Amino acid sequence: MRVNLRTVAFGLALALAASAQVSAAGVFIVSHKGVESFEGAKAGFIQMAYGLQLPGFNPKAIELDGSAGDDSALAALAAQNPSLVFAVGSTAAKKVRKVLPDVWIVYGMVYAPESEGLTADPKMVGVTSLGPAKGLGTALKAFTRSKAMTILHTQAETASLGPLLDRLKAEGYDVQTKAVAGPSDLQAAFDALKDQCKILLLLPDALTANQDAMRFLVSQCVAAGILPVALAEPLVGSGALLASFYPPESVGNKAAKVAADILKSGEAPAERVVDPSDASTALNQGTAKALKLSIPKSLRVEVTYE
Repeated sequence: MRVNLRTVAFGLALALAASAQVSAAGVFIVSHKGVESFEGAKAGFIQMAYGLQLPGFNPKAIELDGSAGDDSALAALAAQNPSLVFAVGSTAAKKVRKVLPDVWIVYGMVYAPESEGLTADPKMVGVTSLGPAKGLGTALKAFTRSKAMTILHTQAETASLGPLLDRLKAEGYDVQTKAVAGPSDLQAAFDALKDQCKILLLLPDALTANQDAMRFLVSQCVAAGILPVALAEPLVGSGALLASFYPPESVGNKAAKVAADILKSGEAPAERVVDPSDASTALNQGTAKALKLSIPKSLRVEVTYE
């Protein structure tokens, strides 16, 4: 059960200024329907877009659902000749690019953009949605001094591990990786890694999206005295001990700022994936209790699960 919920303050509607630098119709949002975190990212983008007075901003998002209606919705978007699209999720980013091959796209809520093939596009800029390694390291100090970490992931995520490994190693972690094809490989994978690490980093991928697989991993970690951690808040809700994460609202806020900079300069930032400004920590008290861990009062936690 989620105990504390974040709320997003919506800005009052402001007059949107015309821009001589932008000849297209303005800024639009495309998302996938029914994903809670995507709603937060959209809300953050809308709030900041009004404050920045993005030219021609349309706050009514185009919601994709995988049906035949997606094609007509995207065709209607293309007919409006947008100057920039904020795409929430990899599906939205890819579908927008298909119908609008030259438009600027700023995307968020994509955890593995390298694996998705988005970072190679010269007119796509991502906002980091996997949480910061530094924040995870700070939170972990409350429970262990060990630096022995293994990242368990699906084979599909391998291409995105390089930047993450670099960030974790910069924080002093001795990091190994273990790839699995699917849930059927978990027992053998866990048996191979359980004596080599004290911290198991789980990624938001197809493996952890499987509730049975996630329950298995958490239970095995508890039995072995390994701390299961993450860089995405939903995994804490599914049983991971803690996570350092970027709130979706913060991802949306940053995406709007990036959009404003692109519209002003006509150029992408030097970094093709940029970090949001604000990070938070989530903690699962039930998992901490199962691991027989004391939670120090000094640990700063914004979201708690029981």
